[in-house]
Amino acid sequence: MRQTLAVRADWSPAWLQVILAGLFGLAHAAVLLRLGLATARDAFWQRPPGDLAMATMGAEALLRDGWRFPLSATALLSAGDPLPIVYTDSMPWLVLLLKALGLSAELVAPMGLCILLGFVLQPVAALALLRAAGIRRWEVLLAGIAFASFLPAWILRLHMHHLALASHWALLLALALAVQAVRRGVSVAIIAGFAALGALVIGLHAYLWAMVTGIALGGLLADAGRRPTLGSVLRGGLGFGAFLVSSVLAAWLLGYRTENGAPTGFGYFSMNLLSPAVPQLSGLFGTLPAGPVADGILDATGGQYEGFNYLGLGILLLLAAAALHLARRGVRASSGLWRAALPLGLVLFGCLLFALSNRVLIGGFALPAIPLPRSLDGLVNQLRASGRFFWPLAYLLPVLALAVLARARHRQAVGAMLAGLVILQAGDMAQLDGMLRKTFRAPMPANVDPALLRHPRLEGRTVTLHPPLTCTRPGGWPLDFSQFAMAAMRAGMRVEGGPVTRLTGGRSCEAARRDALAGLQDRDGLHVFLAGQWPEALLLRAAAQGSCRGFEMGLVCGDPALIAGFVQPPPAPPPPLRPGAELSFAAGEGGIRLLGAGWSMPGRWGVRFTAPEAELVLPMPADWEGTARLTLRMRGPAAPGRTVTVEAGRRELARQSVAASDGITLTVPAEAWEDGLLTLRFVVLETDSSAMDDHQRDLGLEAIILEAR
Repeated sequence: MRQTLAVRADWSPAWLQVILAGLFGLAHAAVLLRLGLATARDAFWQRPPGDLAMATMGAEALLRDGWRFPLSATALLSAGDPLPIVYTDSMPWLVLLLKALGLSAELVAPMGLCILLGFVLQPVAALALLRAAGIRRWEVLLAGIAFASFLPAWILRLHMHHLALASHWALLLALALAVQAVRRGVSVAIIAGFAALGALVIGLHAYLWAMVTGIALGGLLADAGRRPTLGSVLRGGLGFGAFLVSSVLAAWLLGYRTENGAPTGFGYFSMNLLSPAVPQLSGLFGTLPAGPVADGILDATGGQYEGFNYLGLGILLLLAAAALHLARRGVRASSGLWRAALPLGLVLFGCLLFALSNRVLIGGFALPAIPLPRSLDGLVNQLRASGRFFWPLAYLLPVLALAVLARARHRQAVGAMLAGLVILQAGDMAQLDGMLRKTFRAPMPANVDPALLRHPRLEGRTVTLHPPLTCTRPGGWPLDFSQFAMAAMRAGMRVEGGPVTRLTGGRSCEAARRDALAGLQDRDGLHVFLAGQWPEALLLRAAAQGSCRGFEMGLVCGDPALIAGFVQPPPAPPPPLRPGAELSFAAGEGGIRLLGAGWSMPGRWGVRFTAPEAELVLPMPADWEGTARLTLRMRGPAAPGRTVTVEAGRRELARQSVAASDGITLTVPAEAWEDGLLTLRFVVLETDSSAMDDHQRDLGLEAIILEAR
């Protein structure tokens, strides 16, 4: 009788299984978070943190603005051409649907709805993959749904506020189509499914689209692998062409642009080879120190949090059980199936290699770096957070293990084992689940008074935030500044720059700074300067000629009537260098006020270079006459070090290799400074073996001394 009921459950209608999977996801969301997050009334959306503030700004701006082309563009986030919200990670297809339905930002929280949809679609898409793999036993389907919903990398991504990037259900659907193509052949339905998915995913996130592109290629070439004929190759090629055409069309409709700066960091945001197997942020083991650890994550570079891919104890034991079963029973599959799976297997193996990058790290041990052709630098750095590319394997491996165990004879024993493994996986998720609950428990503290921006004369004007996000120091963007931008947008102002500036339009940060200083004379809107991102001697001297007030995060400038609510006076300029006294650039010291572009935020010992060029603006003593001698205390990598040149004006003052702790002495003629300010330009010369990287950690400036006469 029991076996008959189990068989009936196995063959329950697919639509019923989809409904039950969706209810599983909804219950999961209710347990971890709350269903009210989908409404604008939830207090959390008053002041969402970090990247979520940027995403919320984009979504609300599109809902508040009229219809335009491109479809995702809004004029509320740009003083120039309307800005497409594909660059704010705001789920444009979802927001466009809400807009078409007439739902306002005062009624619905688009990013909250994104969270709930993710929780619902994750198990539904997992069900599609499990069924594509030929699994029908209800207990195995339920276990597979649970493992996909309890994947640590997915929950951590939600905790990090990357809601669009957490749309992992798109990867599951792509894998479902690819596995179906491998098992059943490339049909018209498979081609149409990939084409529709490409158009959808290009509006979710570029990284997800890149992964889906690889999966689509592997799946659509399944027939060519199974039987390499002209017809099968053409079918796969035409199918992939349809995928690309639909993606490009969707990108055009949404407003993707071609310029996006020149990011670097490939190899820095990689996956540690031990990451999938070593417990990290585990509810059962904590983090095992199998190498350098940062914030509970195995991290040998400072950026391998992007490659966090711990699978969880339940999944690891599941893979071990499937491997043991295969070792005892052998692999039973036709040669045609193996050949059909080869293209997808090669793609996923490529994803694994890309996740590891050309600098493979095993715990804290680094293998010799594999040199990459310079022609590939731009391509790989566009996807510099390569550690994310393990995700497709993280979802497919448990499904393949379940497909193996689903054929085992002792059904009840296997079912009991799977139930135990799901419980272990859920227990291992306890710490991450707690982190996620805490993230969405309450809004950020109200450190910005939105009443300052509700002046009747400010509505409809532009507030420009300086510098653009692409020109800030790494780690130097305070969450409060995003709250300021959101409060301005909600008060009816147009927001330019700040957290929504992903595109440079070909302009350098130096050009952006010149425009910012020119904006001090603007009386039609507000210009806000973030503290700690400017050489303040230069900024405050220019600000003294305009109308500016201070506030918690920096300086606000504009018409006196518009900034009347800001009552703090502008801060005093940094004092001149004192002969014989050392000025430190370590955290908490005064050196940050002299930093121009190209430096990190101050750390324990000082500031490091984050670009091949960097700048200091030094206020000199008013009574100083004649030549000045400066000693720069530098820090560099081990010998032979890195060569740094120091210039003032157009004159090179020094050229020296900096290794370990080194000093550079400059002799500066009086004509090198102007109006009491000396601008020093540092240039880090590239080498064939170690090009400058925006996360260089071994080269920087500790202190500076103006030698007494």
